[in-house]
Amino acid sequence: MSPATRHPSTWSLVLPHRSPAGAVADRLARWTTPEVVADVLQDSGRGLLDQVEGRPGGRDWIGECGGPLGAVLVLAEVDAAASALRSAVAAARSRVLADLVLDHSLVELAAELGVTRQALHKSVRGVRGL
Repeated sequence: MSPATRHPSTWSLVLPHRSPAGAVADRLARWTTPEVVADVLQDSGRGLLDQVEGRPGGRDWIGECGGPLGAVLVLAEVDAAASALRSAVAAARSRVLADLVLDHSLVELAAELGVTRQALHKSVRGVRGL
């Protein structure tokens, strides 16, 4: 395994959704490289999922992940990255909605967004004291 495979800063760049990346990086480094994990994350795991589901593809993702156990660990990182993105998007959406509520009524915004006023109120409750 190359020194970069175990180098913490390399893994931190590949796993920005992990803070710190330490234990996860150590587990992944036993099976694969930061480059493979970065490639899997870049395509949101689609290539690896295709191979797991038996669809043909040009790359041996499972082999590059170090086998089935490595593939499971890498897929867990795809899930963790997606979860971190979902959380960040939800927080940003709530902040923007809270700003919009200052200039627009909940009823107007709810109608525009296709949600109930109650659902919109739930989204902005607690943001900036609303």
